[in-house]
Amino acid sequence: MLTPREEARAFRIWAVGQSVKWDCTLQEIAEETGLNVAIVRRLCRVKGWETNMSGDDSISVFSKRSGVDRLMASPKHRQYEAKT
Repeated sequence: MLTPREEARAFRIWAVGQSVKWDCTLQEIAEETGLNVAIVRRLCRVKGWETNMSGDDSISVFSKRSGVDRLMASPKHRQYEAKT
């Protein structure tokens, strides 16, 4: 179980990842959130956000979560996104 502080950090990581559809590296997330790469790596692992655990922080991160995150990203549901 994560502490409230860890949950808040995990949310920040999730928000950054979602904003770029998880096309980012651990290092990029760490820079954007101001967190240490080791913390980002650990929270991604705890939350189930798949990363390359080889220690190479330049490897992209991607989410294996299903449900709403995948549903809302599907082309069928993109009609609800804001038109620019």
